[in-house]
Amino acid sequence: MASGEDSLDDHNSMASGEDISTYFTGTHEVQECLEGQGEVDLHTHVKKCEKNPGHNKFIPVNQLSLEHFPSGYHDNDVYALTKALADLTVRIAVKLTSPDRPEFVPGTKDPYPCYNTRGQNSLHTGTGRVGWVYKYTEGEDGITCPCPEYDHSDTPSKVWWEVGVLTANHVVYDSSEARQSSCRLWFDDDKSPVVNIYGWEVEWSGTEGDWCELWCVTHDVDVGGKLDEMVRRFDGLWGKVNDKYASRRDVDKLTIIVSHPHGCSKQVSVGHWVHRQEVVGRRTRYTYKTSTCPGSSGALVYRLGCDRLSDHPHSGANSGGLNYSGVYWDFNL
Repeated sequence: MASGEDSLDDHNSMASGEDISTYFTGTHEVQECLEGQGEVDLHTHVKKCEKNPGHNKFIPVNQLSLEHFPSGYHDNDVYALTKALADLTVRIAVKLTSPDRPEFVPGTKDPYPCYNTRGQNSLHTGTGRVGWVYKYTEGEDGITCPCPEYDHSDTPSKVWWEVGVLTANHVVYDSSEARQSSCRLWFDDDKSPVVNIYGWEVEWSGTEGDWCELWCVTHDVDVGGKLDEMVRRFDGLWGKVNDKYASRRDVDKLTIIVSHPHGCSKQVSVGHWVHRQEVVGRRTRYTYKTSTCPGSSGALVYRLGCDRLSDHPHSGANSGGLNYSGVYWDFNL
């Protein structure tokens, strides 16, 4: 059973002036599937995983308990916040690779994920988090639900929800991929019912910083309402917990990630961040020891006590054994 007790005292914080730019290059962690493989083949990647054989540092979300957190954080609010984050964490499946994907990660000679399958119907998976929900009602702007289920319908729904999902840009590169993507909600174990919302557009993204806002749609009244309630609960818990632990944010550096390793059911990992690099203005990126695998790309890298707008997405793993995030706002500097 995984535990958050290990190595929270083993910090190697960035020394003043230390050049850590090389810590943020390596292997991105989408789960690519070979030609002809589909979702039924994702479990084979779990069995063959070389990064974390056995996955003993991952906690199935339904088995999470207070004991999985370090001793100073056996706190019901921390537990509730992690469960609320899990409620909003989605498995992203993309069935088309954009022909516009670059060959290399900007500023490096590292190969950009899925470049070799650009323009092809090829499956890859990652992780995202629902960040906001907006309800459209009948007659508003004269638009109807753009969900693919209504592509050939004479009666598209006039009530629907737009859902913003935050992820990494290398998971969903552009709108051509967005329209061939889906986000599976509440995929907590193999018996979870399949509930999808559908990608529609990439409205905001940054290839160099590796962040993306994927707009999705659903006309399911129950799904839209439930997601809206979950976002409100998560936002409230984030503020409450961060107020409580702001003074310890840069001491213990507790970092929690909820993701879908290898495109399979939801897992929680607990660890700590190691390096912080200020990129420009109040934008930063982090390295951390919190466990990830292929399929974890795009998951929120939640640092206990951080500002509400610090939505750093997981990006990849470097050759030194650390994981690293994309670039995002950081108002705690």
